[in-house]
Order: sequence, then structure tokens, then C-alpha cells
Amino acid sequence: MIRTPGGLLEVSAMEKVEEFGWHTSWECPLVDCSKLPKTFSKVRVKAHYIYQIPLAAEWRLEPAGDHYNLKVPALQLRRPVAFDTATMEIETTRGVFSPAAAPNRENAIRHIGPELAQRGEAATYKDAQQRPAEKTVREFAQKWMIEQGKKPTRRITVLFTGANPL
Repeated sequence: MIRTPGGLLEVSAMEKVEEFGWHTSWECPLVDCSKLPKTFSKVRVKAHYIYQIPLAAEWRLEPAGDHYNLKVPALQLRRPVAFDTATMEIETTRGVFSPAAAPNRENAIRHIGPELAQRGEAATYKDAQQRPAEKTVREFAQKWMIEQGKKPTRRITVLFTGANPL
């Protein structure tokens, strides 16, 4: 049994350059203005995704043949997702009669946080972080066992509850 005081354990991190766009168009109450030019902004930013798991009051190492099974909570994305403003790029294009560029850029910047959080919660991102997270949790459990004077005699298999098995 592993007893922990609570809190969160950071188990994996990933840096990824993300790119997404935002556009603004005219809104006309009485006529169809969908054919009028739009203003487009493209944002490119380096995101720092950090995944963590909550530390339970106790975790159980259950013998299973030649190894132990350790069930832990599913990966959680730390929010807000950090991103590097020093290297952020915003490119805006607009036509003569399209909406102003400044409000479109502001809206694009305002939506960086929600967009990165949505991407970080995607199954593909979490699946990519599952193996490094397993390794971190395994090392955490092994160190804990050694600190308790119990040398691990079996391999530890980490099982994330609610996660897709790989």
C-alpha cells in the first residue's frame, strides 16, 4: 500500500507548436452578407502541455502473477495550458471591405486558451503521453517502496482508470 498526503503528481509533459485560425465576417440583419470579404488571422504558438494525476490517500499494489498492478486515476491536463508568448506569431489577412484586423486578432488571442485546452484533452494527445506517464508513476512507486525499506521484487504495471489501454 502506498500512502500519500494528497496533491497532484506531474507525470508527463509535451511541447508542441500549434497553429489555428480565426475569421471575422460581417453580420447583416436584413440581407445575406456571406459573400462579403472576411478577415482571417492565423495563430502559431508553442504550447506546453502538462499532464498530472491526483494522489489518492492510498494506492494498492496488487500482486498479479510475476508483477504488481497499480491502479491510478486517469491523466488530467493541467489548465490553463501554458504557451510561449515570446515566439507567438499572428498573421492577419483582410480585404478592402472586410472587417477590421485588430478586433479579429484580439478574438484570436482570446481563444488561444480554450483552443489549447481542447486539443490537450484530445485522446490522441493523452494516448501519446500515457507511456511516459506510466514510467513516471512506476518510478514513483518503486522509490516509495525503497523508502519504506521494501525493495521491489516484481515489475509494476500501471493501470490508468478510465483510460484507453494501449
